[in-house]
Amino acid sequence: MSADPKVVVIGLDGATYDILLPLAESGHTPHLAKILKKGSWGRLESTIPPFTAAAWSTFATGQNPGQHGVLSFRERDRFNYDLKGSGFVDASRFKHTLWEELSANGKKVAVINVPLSYPPRPVNGFMITGMLTPPGANNFTYPDSLKHELDDDYMVDVEFIRQGTEFRREGFPPKTEMLPEIRKMSNIRAQTSIRLMSEKPWDFFMVVFTSTDRVSHFFWDDLENLVSGKEGRADSIQSGLISYFAELDTAIGKLIETAGESAHILLMSDHGFGRSPSKRAYVNIWLEQSGLLHKRGSEGLMDFESWRIRVGRHRRLKALLRRFISEKTQSAVTSASASVSSDIIDWRKTKAYWVPIYFQVCGIELNVAGERREGSVSSGEEYEQVRDRIIAASKYLIDPDTGEHMVDEVYRREDLYDGPYVEGFPDVILVLKPEYIGAGSLAGSLLAEPAPAARPGEHRKDGIFAAFGPTIAGMGELPGLRLVDLPATVLYMMDLPIPATYDGRVLTELFGKRHLMDHPVRTVDDSVNANSDAKTADTDSHFTAEEEVLLEKRLRGLGYLE
Repeated sequence: MSADPKVVVIGLDGATYDILLPLAESGHTPHLAKILKKGSWGRLESTIPPFTAAAWSTFATGQNPGQHGVLSFRERDRFNYDLKGSGFVDASRFKHTLWEELSANGKKVAVINVPLSYPPRPVNGFMITGMLTPPGANNFTYPDSLKHELDDDYMVDVEFIRQGTEFRREGFPPKTEMLPEIRKMSNIRAQTSIRLMSEKPWDFFMVVFTSTDRVSHFFWDDLENLVSGKEGRADSIQSGLISYFAELDTAIGKLIETAGESAHILLMSDHGFGRSPSKRAYVNIWLEQSGLLHKRGSEGLMDFESWRIRVGRHRRLKALLRRFISEKTQSAVTSASASVSSDIIDWRKTKAYWVPIYFQVCGIELNVAGERREGSVSSGEEYEQVRDRIIAASKYLIDPDTGEHMVDEVYRREDLYDGPYVEGFPDVILVLKPEYIGAGSLAGSLLAEPAPAARPGEHRKDGIFAAFGPTIAGMGELPGLRLVDLPATVLYMMDLPIPATYDGRVLTELFGKRHLMDHPVRTVDDSVNANSDAKTADTDSHFTAEEEVLLEKRLRGLGYLE
């Protein structure tokens, strides 16, 4: 390696080769095409769930969710059934990050727009925080004076989800208005990054472009038409998308040029994308049918929740009501039907129940005696028997309309995660097939019913990875790449030892045999700074009550919260 190795990480949030490869092959993104031809690349396996919060936290810490404790934007509370009211995750919950590891080893770092990096923490260099920075926040840079070097129109995220002072949940502006704002955000971030890269000293430079995620969420149907050659709904949308990717590709090329030939370049995404789920899978109804969940009895006149369940289970009556109820009311009811009031559940008899994680990734928690609720499952042998029963039964979770299996994968939590936070995670992790979104409502007439998507695109587990540089072998497409392996690989590229608490490995297949012999992988005991003792980290929210409200509205507007 060179005496002063440099690494540039360009994050394309939510990017997928399902879109990027056809664009590169058609000539719309020549810089990306050159990277793929010159270096090594492949599909990058995300975390479970394949979600912004869990994935970027894994990149930031080098550890799996069981070590850093982040599955969603909200703090995990095993006894909060729907997570409403739980505080949002912020950077203070991480005991040690990749950029702090680099800083501790004397490396100058630049970190721009990485999600969950707010509030900014001191580094040997500079930082601009990313997603989950509260709207209007003043302390979003380190050092604080850096914010005065940014242009007034610098954007952390798009603003088309706002309508005046309020955040939209539906009724977004036309796509012809949304796309220019996404392009503006992307171009400003590119210009800012290129300027700071050229003006300030750095050894490690990282920037995340959020625009790829926003385009995929709101324009997935148009993207599918674009790469398949089908005519879109409007020529202006098609041409606008081509211009967007061309601009992004130009920005990538300029960043590579500015970094210089001696720098290693890593291109990555936290997850991939695909079509949004088209059906809602009622997991609690399945658990009820399996004898693991019980509703409480009704005494006298039933309350609203009981009536909603009774009406919801009557398919013809529900269809009839849809003919007379306004679309706005139907939308509100549909949103409410994704969950269920915990008061309707008879906790004395219930053994297992659904909890939300992210879209098709569902948690199933056992109602264990001795926990906060009056549990009906004893720990030990019965606990394992109930989990075995759920896992075995998941093989027979069938869509009544199609006869297809609805479950892609099912895990015991400890088979998927490792670390001090695992004991607070759902006992079983159920991963549905991508066309389904999990729901806890007991008001479904079937196990799976159509669920109109709020936005065309949703997350998938396979993101992107590409690398080239002075020590990278041009291996073409590689298999077996994982997001959790990238932090260790970055440290190796910078000739630093890998903390023993990192869960990932160095992607040695990127390097030639001679290079690996001359530069063997080294590890270091980092127990003093280890996130394996992460529960000593600060997990109290550092958002004010007003910021919590603004963040919740923004995330609802973007479709991340029900």
